[in-house]
Amino acid sequence: MQHFPKNIIHPIFRAWIQCTAYFYFEKVIVSGEENIPDTGPVILASNHPNSFLDPLLITSYYNRPIYYMARGDVFATRLASALLGFLNIIPIYRKEEGAENFPKNESTFTFCIKAFEQNGTVLIFSEGQSENEWELRPLRKGTARLAYDAWHSQGIGQELKILPVSINYSSWLHINCVAHLSFAPVISKSNLPEDMEQGLFHRKFNEQLKSELQEHCVVIDTEKQIELQEILVAFLLKNMINGKKFAKRAIEKISGESETEREKTILFANYIKTHNIKYFEEPSVEGFLAGVFIYPLAIVFNFIPYTICKFIATRTTHHNEFYDSVLFCTLLFIYPIYILALFAVTISITHSIVSSIAISALALLAAKWREKARRNIICFSKRKEMKTVSTMLRGLFEKGSD
Repeated sequence: MQHFPKNIIHPIFRAWIQCTAYFYFEKVIVSGEENIPDTGPVILASNHPNSFLDPLLITSYYNRPIYYMARGDVFATRLASALLGFLNIIPIYRKEEGAENFPKNESTFTFCIKAFEQNGTVLIFSEGQSENEWELRPLRKGTARLAYDAWHSQGIGQELKILPVSINYSSWLHINCVAHLSFAPVISKSNLPEDMEQGLFHRKFNEQLKSELQEHCVVIDTEKQIELQEILVAFLLKNMINGKKFAKRAIEKISGESETEREKTILFANYIKTHNIKYFEEPSVEGFLAGVFIYPLAIVFNFIPYTICKFIATRTTHHNEFYDSVLFCTLLFIYPIYILALFAVTISITHSIVSSIAISALALLAAKWREKARRNIICFSKRKEMKTVSTMLRGLFEKGSD
């Protein structure tokens, strides 16, 4: 279902998104890539913590073309429908858009079935809404219905695979967060009982999908020490390669029955809260000196584009759940323009292509290493606290700072 010029423009646009993600996030930690099917029709069934930044992140690490489901109200005008359609975005109407719009979903599901017949991939956010929180909301029936229709289609049958996808961010409303992207084992038709009534199928399917997503999503216990849990989760996701696993274990310790483990975990959370510790890294003189050199360059070189993009994101979203998405998209377009302008200004002053390339490359490198430089400076300045944090982490997780 890819046609010219889509089959030319889409790969370019995907590479552009990948490049922006490389600079936007301090790090993206991807797991489960071996679970991604090489061929055949696929439903990507994902949680939805961060508006349309989520599909942009998934696009960066899923190497096949994707059709994206988005809420129907954004297709309000003919121009919007044409543009979104060109970007492979298709409407799904929820109860929030009004029950009178539900019949329009028939054409969307028909389109998806045709895409599956050509081994296409459809991304659907199974919660049906987005909030900036560490939570897994109740799954709606859209994913289950689409799977049911496809598995009962003669042209697709058992070929369709459901790939659960979980996304966990270390923070919101900030550039340079750490994102954890997980692809869980696929759900196949054979994983569910045969010949179920459709309503029962929807329930059983959602139970299995929820189980897979819960395995990989960090979910706060909303009944105990919410603030301290949020501090712990943000710290662990930001600073640990296995941060998702450690964050889930920390929540279990606070919610569990062991008073000793709960007290140790709360003590650690209060320590990093009291000392305002957001970073954890083994401090070194070399890292500190590199940070002192790079960080000012990053501020100077990137002050203009970052200020413009943050201003646009703030004015248009007022720091709601769309802030990160708008910030990413403004950087997607404004930052390349800035780099080209920087190159043009430099060459007009120096009359040297080599110097212009060097300055532009330095700005890019400084943007990428800005957060690492800040991390090195802060960890070195708090090296006494870093030793305490390291000791407390070993006591909590018995594996130091894996």
